[in-house]
Amino acid sequence: MSRSATRENTLPNTRQTLVESAGMSAVNFRCFAGVEHEEVEEPNPTNSIVFVRRGVFRRTYRNETLLADPNHILFFNASEPYRYSHPVAGGDDCTILAVATPVALELVAPHAPRHAERPETPFRLGFGISSKRAAYLHYEFLALVRQARPMLEVEDVLSELAQEAIRAAYETHEIGQKTKPLLSSAISRQRDLCESVKFVINKRIGSLPSLGELAESLDCSPFHLSRAFHRMTGMSLRRYVSRLRTTIAAERLANGAKDLTGLALDLGFADHSHFTNTFRREWGVPPSRFRAPSQPPSPGKAQNAKTQ
Repeated sequence: MSRSATRENTLPNTRQTLVESAGMSAVNFRCFAGVEHEEVEEPNPTNSIVFVRRGVFRRTYRNETLLADPNHILFFNASEPYRYSHPVAGGDDCTILAVATPVALELVAPHAPRHAERPETPFRLGFGISSKRAAYLHYEFLALVRQARPMLEVEDVLSELAQEAIRAAYETHEIGQKTKPLLSSAISRQRDLCESVKFVINKRIGSLPSLGELAESLDCSPFHLSRAFHRMTGMSLRRYVSRLRTTIAAERLANGAKDLTGLALDLGFADHSHFTNTFRREWGVPPSRFRAPSQPPSPGKAQNAKTQ
């Protein structure tokens, strides 16, 4: 994923190579943008699988715009053009897997053999909703890099992570295809509604409006909003919020957050117990156990680390 390096009143973006493996490399990408309107179209340098760890940005691809947050996995094809914008200040942090075309085709083939027949666009799906397993493998990979574990372990997890990302993406789109078909105009309206909901959720994650308030602000009924969101994302609105909150919490814990009660209240949980129970349900461990082994790599400790 390529975005311009320096903008007015922002720090330059940074790219740190974490691991270079046969056919695939992993990069820690940090963007320090403020609120920005859509930029000029630019080609992606590689086939890429992108995991959003923190922040929100919009990506426009083939005239379709997606609000990407930590619940998403994004896919990019080399040389294809994309546009970006930042509706919320603060930038974003992502882990990018740069994938060689033969490897990308191999990843896609088990799920969609026909998609694997076009090397110019191996990733036919632009995004997917992250699965629990993808989220866990992502942070396991970052922890192994930080701990400078043997490359066999790191590359094995990296391989599993890429495979799970593809599987989750195809599962996301299969769920959407099982619902009753809609006219293209209705799909477009529901997609726009879903994107508006995601924007409000991310902007007000610590103090969300009620479903009724949210529906009123978007000029629709609560029933329609709930149904449309489930159709477009493959999960209920409450499930999406729960996963988003715990994924944001995981990133903050991985970066050293120690005050669990403060973290819980900041993200809109009722109390420490509510946070702990929800986090355990999503991640399989309580936040106190996740924190220590899962910190992402720091500069200078990544394998084959370098700044690009």
